[in-house]
Amino acid sequence: LMVVCLHGLNGSVSSFAKISPLLVQTGFRVLVFDLYGFGLSASPSGRLDVEIYVDQVVKLLEGLKVPSTEKIFLLGFSMGGVIAVEFTNRFPERVRRLLLVAPGGLLQRSKTPCKPLLFGCLRTRLGGCLLAAATLLACCCSCCVKRSLRGDKLANRFELDVREPVKFKDVSRENGERFLWNFHRSVNVYLRVLRRMPLWCEDFQDSYEALAKGRTPVLFLWGDSDCTVPYSEAEHEVRKLFAPRGVSCCMLPESGHGLLMEDAVQVSHYAAAWFCDLKDPTWKSCLDHWRLQANPVASQV
Repeated sequence: LMVVCLHGLNGSVSSFAKISPLLVQTGFRVLVFDLYGFGLSASPSGRLDVEIYVDQVVKLLEGLKVPSTEKIFLLGFSMGGVIAVEFTNRFPERVRRLLLVAPGGLLQRSKTPCKPLLFGCLRTRLGGCLLAAATLLACCCSCCVKRSLRGDKLANRFELDVREPVKFKDVSRENGERFLWNFHRSVNVYLRVLRRMPLWCEDFQDSYEALAKGRTPVLFLWGDSDCTVPYSEAEHEVRKLFAPRGVSCCMLPESGHGLLMEDAVQVSHYAAAWFCDLKDPTWKSCLDHWRLQANPVASQV
């Protein structure tokens, strides 16, 4: 049984460094890879949108000679959740079960930082000019940026959304070093993704609606202290679309967006139980506890 893991914006295979060995120990084959433009993956010219990333997954499965008749498990984290949803909608016959961990495509544009620059420029026809200018500037300033961001400064700049950031300074530093390794490429890819990927509810609502109407079993997993993709912003849409299907959204107490790192053991337990369709009464009780309600009388605690 194969689990295909899709990382988030500015992520890489390292996003699953802690959880993938735990899933392997449970008996799964785990496929992790760098999405185009991230980590050590190539950065193709043209658009970096959901279509090209879905196509990347398709080509990768073909390259690994995974039969089209073999159903896979999908784990989509953050932006990877957008890709996982789109892949599932296009190839429902290839997905056995879907786990969405703090997925993108549900946030509100009105609450997005730098709205004028993002929606008033980058995601308009003028976006190409801004993209070219930012890439050129990054190329010219690369050496200066690398000199100014060293040691703790670099780790602090790329600090993870976790309870105890100090425990993950090495990870933060590695993420920063990966970004600075080819600084102008990193800036270029980051902006190209922001320009074309449907990371907001207004852009991706139809795809979530299609997923909710489909037959693929879906489970949401979220940290209740997530400051990057706050559940509070996505809750209304998630409840409206998925409560009628009896879908659950398990909340991890005090977990941030870095739950794959800080709470890897707990996340792996949830993932293994979901993918195996565990019949254990404790697991069933957990799903019942976190079952989405369209109009909850009181918030879950």
